Amino acid sequence: MRYTVIWTPDALDQLADVWLRATNRNAVTRAAYQIDQILRDDPDSKGVDFYGDRLLVVTPLQVIFVTRPDDRLAEVQQVW
Repeated sequence: MRYTVIWTPDALDQLADVWLRATNRNAVTRAAYQIDQILRDDPDSKGVDFYGDRLLVVTPLQVIFVTRPDDRLAEVQQVW
């Protein structure tokens, strides 16, 4: 099933901070794009359980996300 991927304002701020500090900004941009693509399809099966949320690693990024199956949303909440 297809999901819409959204990033909270805090997650976007964190992503921007990571990007600004990165020595390889292209790698950060590619990882963010890959995260969007990965979470579009069946996000509940992606990443690993992380205290009730999900953790996904796409180097150089790590994200915490939650899914809302009724709304078909995957929400990225934290990035580092």
